[in-house]
Amino acid sequence: MNKINKLLLLITIFIVLSIQPALAKTVYYDTYNHWAERDIDFASNTLKVFNGYGDFTFKPENNITRAEFITILAKTAYRQNQMNEIYTSSMSYSDMSNKHWSYTFVISMYEHLKTNQDYSFADIFPGPNFYPDKIITREEAAALIAAFCKNAIYDNNLNFKDVSKTNKFYNEIKRLYNAGIITGYEDLTFKGNTNITRAESAALIRRVYNDIKTSDKSKYLTKLEFLPIKGEEMYSYFGNYNWNKADATDKKYIKAKDTLEYVSFGGYIFPEDSHLYDLNAVETMASLRSSGYYNVAGTNFYMITFGNYSDAEKSQFANEVLANTIARNDLKDSELMQIFTMASKYDVKEDLYMSALEKWDSLTASDNAKANILFFRYAFYIKANNKEMLKTLVYDDLKKANNIPSLLDINWGLTVGSEIIDFRNYTFGSYSFSLYKDTTLYRYTLSPAISINYNSKVVELVNLLMIEKSVKPSNEGLANYESIFHKYSLNRLYVLNFIGEKERAFVEGINDYEIIKTFNIYGTNKSIIDDTYTGILKKVK
Repeated sequence: MNKINKLLLLITIFIVLSIQPALAKTVYYDTYNHWAERDIDFASNTLKVFNGYGDFTFKPENNITRAEFITILAKTAYRQNQMNEIYTSSMSYSDMSNKHWSYTFVISMYEHLKTNQDYSFADIFPGPNFYPDKIITREEAAALIAAFCKNAIYDNNLNFKDVSKTNKFYNEIKRLYNAGIITGYEDLTFKGNTNITRAESAALIRRVYNDIKTSDKSKYLTKLEFLPIKGEEMYSYFGNYNWNKADATDKKYIKAKDTLEYVSFGGYIFPEDSHLYDLNAVETMASLRSSGYYNVAGTNFYMITFGNYSDAEKSQFANEVLANTIARNDLKDSELMQIFTMASKYDVKEDLYMSALEKWDSLTASDNAKANILFFRYAFYIKANNKEMLKTLVYDDLKKANNIPSLLDINWGLTVGSEIIDFRNYTFGSYSFSLYKDTTLYRYTLSPAISINYNSKVVELVNLLMIEKSVKPSNEGLANYESIFHKYSLNRLYVLNFIGEKERAFVEGINDYEIIKTFNIYGTNKSIIDDTYTGILKKVK
């Protein structure tokens, strides 16, 4: 039966390759249902750093040589701009020359490791010869990888029985273990002198790639994120209009708005159809505004969006939109979402912006809208670089201990200096980690009565020790607010990082991550959420 399955898979491969050669995917019949099947597929087809054999096999249990492993690691590093490819080097191994197929990759790795402060290429491969075709060991592979993987969220003790603190790569092995890049065996050994297989190498390369990707601090906590509001992606009338019941002024507005919308989506106005459209739509909006037309939100929104005005003029128009928003009760959530997305880009008056937000808060029954109102309030003070007010806002939110209904009941009376703010007060709700101020794991474990579960995760910040609890707190109260909590978490972490409260951001981030792992949305977005929170935690640690 196994032979039949392999034959069918091989036939399928030939069919796929013959029909779509340009889009063909490398498939190996000997990796089907292998534990590293996804890793091998990623290394071969996504990264394209691993090759199989001519008979459509990968031979996952074969060992891999030093030259082969350095080649796939170098290609991965090139792809992520972590290493430069070079063609000349001072490397002096007597058995390596430019005649060897891997020479460029090896000398590139050799030169790159000169920038490593802890050890060099020669420390990994000592002696006069390199032996490029010798099978690489787990310890040698770990030392090479560690040159690219510098961060780990956790700081667990390394409990490998066969890796002592005198090992020249102890710190590197510990860091890679805490980053989830290398693992030990069930008997708590590392077996650093053991050879690694091609399958293990593919798994390592995938983990290295993800680790490098999540170590790029420029990718995380770069902006606020908002919840979707139905209809926000469409151009609005900013009011209730019916062509059949509209007067002449309303019809001018409708025609101008519809024209701008039509053209913005790629529509072309043919000369014979010009009577159906307003060929001077922006000027019409400006004329309506000047004549005192009631729908200031509408006219000004389209003047800002499509008109050729200065930022100062657009800021003035945006202030008028906010004032009009305060005076009206007929604007929908989707329209208000568009208004504040626009107004947040310009220099608008604080009292108008906050009063308009409060007006929206009084009109809406949507939890998504209320959450976005909370986020837009953050956005205003971020743009104004008012860190003291942001501290006041986020501190008040922290005190609500992830109670979403309480968070959405926004306190509009907050002012700077209304209370003493201490972000090192870690009593806001339940955490998945026990928190110990001003201590280290070493000092904590000096007590003979204390023992830490081997499987418990440990984090050591500058002034804080975190130890994972064996029994995590219940998150039942968040079951109906998964999307809101997720966005709130990301935005709260953004604000905490923005105001420089990185320790607090780490505490909240690691706790939020544990909470979100219990959500349904985690099951369908696991890789994205893992990457996001891993990157955030590395950035703020």
